[in-house]
This record gives sequence, C-alpha cells and structure tokens, in this order.
Amino acid sequence: MKVLFKLLSSYLLISLVLLSCNTPQKSSVLIAGSQNQWPMSGGPDGSWKVKTDLKVPTKWSVRTGENIKWKTTLPEGGQSGIAVWRDKLFLTINPPNNDAKYSDVLSQFNTAKAAYNLLLNSEIERLTKKGDAGFYAVKKALILPEKEWNAVLEKNKHYQEASAIEKPAIAQNMMRKDKKGKAYSKALESYKSYIHKKSNPLNVAYKSYQKAIQAKKGGASSADIILMCLNSNSGDILWSKTIKGTVSSQYNYGFSDATTPCPITDGKNVWAINASGGMACYSLEGDLVWERTWKPSMGGKPFNKQFDSVLFEDLILNTEPPVEGDTTRHANWNYLHAFNKNTGARIWVTKEALTHYNTPILGETKDGKPAVLIGRGGPHGVPERPVGLSLIGLSGENEGQALWNWEPKEPNEFSGWGALSTQHWDAHKASWFYKGDDHAIINTVSGALISKKPLNVVNQFNFDVSTGKHHLSKNVSLNHHQNQRHCNISEGENLFYMVRYSPFIARHNVITGINEHIEMPQEINEDGSFVWRKDQKNDGLNAKGQLHALDARTRGDGFQKCFLGSPTMINNYIYFTNAIGLVYVVDANAKTFDASAIVAVNDLGKKGETWSVNSLSFANGHIYHRTMKEIICIGNN
Repeated sequence: MKVLFKLLSSYLLISLVLLSCNTPQKSSVLIAGSQNQWPMSGGPDGSWKVKTDLKVPTKWSVRTGENIKWKTTLPEGGQSGIAVWRDKLFLTINPPNNDAKYSDVLSQFNTAKAAYNLLLNSEIERLTKKGDAGFYAVKKALILPEKEWNAVLEKNKHYQEASAIEKPAIAQNMMRKDKKGKAYSKALESYKSYIHKKSNPLNVAYKSYQKAIQAKKGGASSADIILMCLNSNSGDILWSKTIKGTVSSQYNYGFSDATTPCPITDGKNVWAINASGGMACYSLEGDLVWERTWKPSMGGKPFNKQFDSVLFEDLILNTEPPVEGDTTRHANWNYLHAFNKNTGARIWVTKEALTHYNTPILGETKDGKPAVLIGRGGPHGVPERPVGLSLIGLSGENEGQALWNWEPKEPNEFSGWGALSTQHWDAHKASWFYKGDDHAIINTVSGALISKKPLNVVNQFNFDVSTGKHHLSKNVSLNHHQNQRHCNISEGENLFYMVRYSPFIARHNVITGINEHIEMPQEINEDGSFVWRKDQKNDGLNAKGQLHALDARTRGDGFQKCFLGSPTMINNYIYFTNAIGLVYVVDANAKTFDASAIVAVNDLGKKGETWSVNSLSFANGHIYHRTMKEIICIGNN
C-alpha cells in the first residue's frame, strides 16, 4: 500500500509539474520582432516549436505541384536549415564544381571494368593452360581463407541484418579487424598480384579500373561553404557569399557536413557558421560586416557537427575547441563559445565541454532565467567528459556558468548516446536517451535524475496490407531498438522520435512509460496510394547530376543510419522528414497514437531522386524546406 501511495504521489507531482510548464509565458529567449519569422535553426526561440493563428500547410506534393508556391534549383547540395525574415531567406550550400555527371562516370566505369575483366580472364586462361605452378599455388592458398571469411560473414548478425548499401562498408571494416578477414585479404592480394605481374597490359588496365572505381564512389570536398540569400516570396536568388573555412570537408556526409549550422538573422544582419572553421556576418544586402576563422578540433571525429546555430540577444553561440594558449581547458575538447554578434569578439567560453554531435536548446529555468542545455558523450571516441548534461546560464552572474551538472552512472557505451540528441528541455525536465533501450528525464531545477524508463516494450500499430488498416500488437519487445535521438521533440509529458532502420514514429510518455509506435508508409505511388514495407533508395545526385555524396549510407531507405533533421512542431502538428524526402505530419494531441494520428504524408521531390537531412522552417504563413536538389516554398495562401 505504501509503495502504491508513493507511486501515485510521484505521478501526481510530476504531472502537476508538467501541466505548470505548459502555461504560456513571455519568453526571454525569443528573438525580438521574430513573430511569424524563422530567424535560426529552431525558430523564434530555438525550440523548434511555434504557435500561430495563421493557416498552416499540412498537405502538399512537389511531384504533382499540389500546394507548392515556388521551388528553386540549388547549384549544389547542403544541410543547413532555412532562416527567413520577411522577404529574405537564407541557407548554405557546398561550393559547386565542374565534376562530370554521374551518368558519364558510370559509363567510363563500365568500359574500364569490361576491359580489365577481359584481360584478367584471358590471363587466367593462359596461366591455367600453361600449368603455371606459381599461379596454382596462390589459387590454392586462397581457397581456405575465402571459405573461412565467408563463414565469418554468415555468422555475423550485424552484417547479415544490414542493408545492401551498408554491407560493403561493414565487411571492409570487419576485414581490417578480424584475424580471418586479414588472412583472406592477404591471400587475395597475393593471388591478384601474381596474375598482374605476368601481364603488363593487364596491370595498366587494372590501374585504369581502380581509378574508375574511385570515381564511381563519388564525393567532393571543400573547406569553404556558400551563404545564399533568396527572395522568400519568389525564390529568386539575390546574392551569394563565400564563408571561408580552415579544414576540408566532405560534401553531404550522412552525419552532417560543413553546411549543417543554419544561418541566423535578426532582420538587420545575417550570420553564417561554417563547421569547417568559419563564421561571417553580412548585412541583408550582402555587405560584409565581419568574418573570422577557427580550426575545428580533430580530437573527436568527424569534425563536422550536428550542433546547430543559437542566437541569444547579442550573443551567437558556437561549439569550438579552446582558443590557442588556453591551459585551463583540454585542447582537443569542444566548448560552448559566445561571440558578440555585432563585432565577432569572443565574450565567454564555458568550463564545461560538449560534443559536436550535440545540439543545445535555449530555454528558461523555473524562475524565468534564460539558459542553454548542453551534453557530452557518444561513439567514435568523442573525448569530452564527464558524460552527461550541463545547464548553462545566460544572464547575470551566471552568464556562461553551469547552473548544474548531471552525470549518469552507466558507462559512455550505454549512456553517452544522449549527447547525440537535440537537447530538448523545459523549466522542469530534460530529455536524455540511452543506447537503444532506455530514456531518462532529469530535473532541470536541481540536475537530479527523476526517472528512467524503457523504450523497447511498445504498443505497436502495424499496417496490415491485406486489410489496409493498422492493427495493434501490445507489449511487443524490441531487440536492439534504435531511436533517432537527434530526430526527437518533446511536448508536455510526451516525447516523439523516429525509429532507425524501421519505418515507425514513436511516442513515449515520460510519466507512465507507455510507448506507442505507429508504422509509416515508405513511399507514395503515382496514384497517391502508399508503399508499405518495401525498402527504398535514392540516387544521391545533386541537381547537376553529380554524385557528391560519397557516404553510401545517404542513399538508403529513408530511415537509415544518418543524422536526420530535427522535427518541427507547428501548433499541435509535428513534421518529421526522412532521408528520401517524405514528410510525415502527425497530431501530437492524438488520444491514441494510431492511424488517427497521421495527418498527412507528403513528398519533397521525385521518387528515388530526393535526399534531405533538413528541418523545415515556418514563416510568413509558409513552410520552407529543402533537398539536395532544390529549395521549396509550401503553401499557396
């Protein structure tokens, strides 16, 4: 009885807290004059959430032109959000170049491959007829290593469950580490080398073939990015400026690239951040006000970041390593730096570090003071410690100082994945994801853990193709549940996010712990009907037909392994965008998260030819979105 009373008391306490934080208040982090504008990545107050009395577009199609006001072809791809202020619109792209169209690259590859294979088979036939002892020796030495390596791949669950796009990279990585993989690689190299050294024409053809293989992979890189200004009413390009960087960056990497940070505007100037190490301020007419460069930390790779732009009053917040000569901070760690927006001068640097995968969010504390939440931890050797959260004050004596720090008890391998999140919080609670299975809420007054609940036992609404309806399966236990931590948003006591590798959107009640997953269609047919449970692909090409997206994972099924853009919430509608350019609109207020919660499924371009890891913006009564190929204005009003 005592246990039941304590549980009920805790539930009522947290419920009252959540209800109190839903009471509308004037926000101290709102950018002045930004109502119905989109001045930075997360909108007027950086939360990715807005309330409006304007008509909000929920249904459209770029393929058919339905509810599309205009669209403008982009000279190159990019990943930034879209900042809008009245008749001006800003975004960043990678620098265009004159690389060949991918169709020409493929043609050259096929020619080189055919020429090489013809000579290779001819040489193998010649050596076989000759009875070459050396050839038979290397051929025999290859049999057992190849057999053993194939057995390793057959037994590896991660490899077998991966998509066809991911398998080559996984196998290559395994081969470098696995003893039998190394043995097979060595034997294969000996076999090829012996054949090649017996024929000079074959050797020449092999070099041409290898060059064609590299070209076929695609890719481009640059240290610089391009800031573009468009007319928000027509889509006409008004001006473009180069934002210098210091370290060359791969275009359109699936985990963010140099163009990731959204431009910022206050209606007077515009600021652009180049994640490869640059920042600049321009007037709205394109006149340079100031610029600076910096060198990204290579301690936690990749150096390009999921971190997005933050503007608070006269401060621009950015993640960078310490300034040169700073002996109080770790040289290879990243910290939150505040710069004067008018001069570019550095004002303060936090003592607490954050990873560059982390996207801080502005907000207000319980007593109405502005603050920003940052996190540390994650995969691939990110060095910043301790794993966990810090709430950084933005006013008075607490400006740039930690109000509290929270550190999970579990090791980084399990707990640090929360730092990959868009760091949503409110005056009473903060969100933190564990690797796959659990989610925690942290008290944002004290920095103490409130509760931790599992995410992998779910009420799953699966689509039945035979009946054409969703059907409920209760208490489904998911193994290796993968949540898109960066593609999440909180509203009241509910947390919403996309599921990785499976076409579901999830709703998690942080109080009751109830998880609801609803299956989403994976494509739209020409007649408007949906495609269910069939993996999709996209070509990864830019508008000029060039393959500058080297990372093959960008060409997956939409729910693949990449950093999708943060969802945007307009009134009670949440807009999720997947990698093949489908935008799912769901009703956050739905009583049950079933088919009734699906408001619309929209497209951003042609089937198989669209890629996006971007967040949409809402301004001037329109939705603005982008893909690798174009920028789009949605809403004909």
